[in-house]
Amino acid sequence: MIRDPRVNEEDNQQYIDMMEHYFEKTGEKFYNNEPISDFKPEYHYLVGATPENVEIARDHSEQRKELNLPSEDLPVSPLQPVPDAKWRFLWKIGERDETAPDDYPPVVPEGFPNWTAVMDKWGGKLNGATFTLAEMAAVGMGVARNTFADRMIGGSHLLAPTGSDL
Repeated sequence: MIRDPRVNEEDNQQYIDMMEHYFEKTGEKFYNNEPISDFKPEYHYLVGATPENVEIARDHSEQRKELNLPSEDLPVSPLQPVPDAKWRFLWKIGERDETAPDDYPPVVPEGFPNWTAVMDKWGGKLNGATFTLAEMAAVGMGVARNTFADRMIGGSHLLAPTGSDL
């Protein structure tokens, strides 16, 4: 965990409040079987909203067998993955390579006039902190400051808030 003085709690709270409102509003429509234009299965859910029970974890049951560990040390998660009950919203942050195969158009939900500004602001702050951390790691390892950060430029950085209907 890091503390970045460029990031303030007010920005975080604005982002969280907006996402809570989004998931509440969209969940209501979803459970009432109303159409939701924010779902983009044609883009493999790499932008926009992903509803509950769509994402499924990878099946690692074969790797579990190969671990050769005593039974008390084996992972206790279910062997067969089950659909994930959480929602997610994927929003691209930072500069990207426009020729990347996953460069899909952004999804901006209706009824959220500040969506782009809030998502870009919060995502930019998180991304900025990550780039700074990469520079710090490089300096600490005795390599050029930009060794890792330069490799991060243009990457597929995503802000992916998660919502759960408890």
